[in-house]
Amino acid sequence: MPTTDQELARHRIARQVARATGTFEHLLTGRAPRSVTVVCDGDWLVVSLHGAFSALERRLAAEEEGASRVREFHHYLFENSLDSIRSHVRRSTGVELRGAIAHVDPGTGSVIKTFTTNPAVELFLLGQGLPGMVL
Repeated sequence: MPTTDQELARHRIARQVARATGTFEHLLTGRAPRSVTVVCDGDWLVVSLHGAFSALERRLAAEEEGASRVREFHHYLFENSLDSIRSHVRRSTGVELRGAIAHVDPGTGSVIKTFTTNPAVELFLLGQGLPGMVL
């Protein structure tokens, strides 16, 4: 739980950005994302939206050609809505999202959209899964 005024402010902004990006995704696709993750520290912020494919997209993604079509569709949506989502988040929260990247994984049915306040975003895929973690 945040303890300082600065941590409280960051936590509040993170919640606002998560809500704004989740709402935009719902407006864009008709489906709310399964989860929205926001990480911020200092002067940077990263937002990842994780969402399941529709039932049709899951069926299409089961075959190689269909998986390619689903991937292309989600990249098309991402590229063509990028300016709109940036404007929506800026109007809703005052946060300027500058860098953005999308990863579509037909194998898991995940569409992960990552935005940062930094102009550059790099995506590193770390394998097919991580073993269970105990905290």
